[in-house]
Amino acid sequence: MKKIFMLFTVLIMIAGLFPGSATANNYPSKPITIIIPWGAGGMTNVSTRMLGDKMKEILGQPIIYINKPGASGLIGVQSLKKAKPDGYTIASGPMTSALTSPYLLGSDPLAVDDFDYIGSYMPQERVLFTTPDKPYKTWEEFIDYSKKNPGKVSVGSGGAQWALGVMKSIAKKEGIKWKYVMFKSGGAASSAILGGHVDVCETGTGTPAYQSARQGKLRVLVDLGSDKVPFFPETRNMNDLDYPYATLLEYGMILPKGVPEEIRAKLESTLKTVMQDKALMDKMGETGFTPRFVAGNQYREIVKKAVESISPLIEYTKDVH
Repeated sequence: MKKIFMLFTVLIMIAGLFPGSATANNYPSKPITIIIPWGAGGMTNVSTRMLGDKMKEILGQPIIYINKPGASGLIGVQSLKKAKPDGYTIASGPMTSALTSPYLLGSDPLAVDDFDYIGSYMPQERVLFTTPDKPYKTWEEFIDYSKKNPGKVSVGSGGAQWALGVMKSIAKKEGIKWKYVMFKSGGAASSAILGGHVDVCETGTGTPAYQSARQGKLRVLVDLGSDKVPFFPETRNMNDLDYPYATLLEYGMILPKGVPEEIRAKLESTLKTVMQDKALMDKMGETGFTPRFVAGNQYREIVKKAVESISPLIEYTKDVH
């Protein structure tokens, strides 16, 4: 009896040394929370829920969505960092934006290695919109109008500090003074431009502003990224126009540091499987997204590259207000 007790004690000690191995086999055994670091109505919210609703079918547990907007995603990822690393709390969205925003805002940065990475599910172009009634119909006309009306043109941003930084880099190169307005999500920014509360506004593809442009209710002026805009292939980007900086928004899912690898890998496999659902991918494509799966280790490198590239943009725009 004494030997059995000692063996039982040793087994408990071993389980304590390797807590991940004790939980990975039955994971998940309760609902999973996904933090959305941007507001309702934006594309982080829409895309996360589209994917999460499919993920829960595979994982067999409910998904709880919590919007924690603010500071271009920083508030939400700060909350994730404090969460227990057990795989039951995830954050989803453009982490290239969330982890570069502290540098742009002058706050304490978060390290890339503060998190574990499940994977990426899409890049996104940031597009500048205006209303059809404005006197400028092209990018060149907008630049000319801005130069002739210094400080009078309001430029909104749909919660992407990086995209606002790119707009400031354009102002620096062109010698323009704009008024900048930051919104908490692409949904809020869309409402602002559709309501005429700002003169121009950048949001991502797929937002209500983007859908309104597809219906002819808004005009597309330029792509702040370096790729193509779905359904607007003629739109020129920062490379086409020879501007020095462009946005790099890469959407994905991350975990607090220290989640057992077996659980992280299971979530990565689940996301990959969801990204092979043709009906869902077609739906995302019709929305204006460009879905494609990137594994967790590769997503980490994308975020790392984004963070490393932000300092030159900050230095270039330091005197733009």
